[in-house]
Amino acid sequence: MPLRAEVRANFNVTAAWEFFDKTEGLPYGYHNFLFGWIDTSLDNWPPLLPAGFVPIVFSILEDFLPNTTNVFIDQALNKRLGTTGLNLD
Repeated sequence: MPLRAEVRANFNVTAAWEFFDKTEGLPYGYHNFLFGWIDTSLDNWPPLLPAGFVPIVFSILEDFLPNTTNVFIDQALNKRLGTTGLNLD
């Protein structure tokens, strides 16, 4: 889709490429998987899903699928908390 003329006039192609070059290859999708859907502590859960369900399930899954839980929850939580290497245990 083409940009509107006013937006196109303000678009900085050089800055866009610089941003892309700086962020290319960084993990994005998995880190935002849960947080794109659940952005409050209680209000975004499906009606029958208790708020404590996801942390409990991922804590259990961490014993069986450590790489998967690391990608889906541990890295995302560490990113948001400004920590590294922490998990749900």
